[in-house]
Amino acid sequence: MVFQAPSKPMTFDEFMAFALLPENAERNFEFVDGEIVEKFPGSTRNSGIAMDVGYESAIYCQQTNLAYHISGAYGAYRIGNNVVTPSFAYKPTPMTTEYPDPVPPLWVVEVISPNDKVKDIRKKRQRYLDAGILLWEVYPDERLIDVYAQGQPPTTYGINDTIEVSVIEGLRIEVAKVFR
Repeated sequence: MVFQAPSKPMTFDEFMAFALLPENAERNFEFVDGEIVEKFPGSTRNSGIAMDVGYESAIYCQQTNLAYHISGAYGAYRIGNNVVTPSFAYKPTPMTTEYPDPVPPLWVVEVISPNDKVKDIRKKRQRYLDAGILLWEVYPDERLIDVYAQGQPPTTYGINDTIEVSVIEGLRIEVAKVFR
């Protein structure tokens, strides 16, 4: 289904009224810089990548008694006047039933598919960085992960690398485990 964008940017309140309409209950929307992007289900491979990041994170947090709450691609978060649904998100505070969750995550993973538009990727990246959120952009075909952390230059990691997750003390994830 194609969403016809309005001719001018929407406000956050207009987006919320639209997103909460009964006919939109089963649809997954993001709202970035006044524009709605409808998210469609992705490939099982990409979903599995996000699940593997979640698995590695959850196991580590359980073993070290760290608080953790993680969500997948249908978990919506408010970041300023934007709503994003990252492939994976982590935060130490509890989740909510509120839409969108008003407490942004500390770390997100976006699994990039060939259908993602470069302009949409860049817009979301900037919103994450402006909010101080650690961002991993995962490129499955290339088997690469670009890491964006506030105040640091972006870093690209390959299959033989290990990434230190700065927002979870001591967590290091081998890139090879992300691309099983």
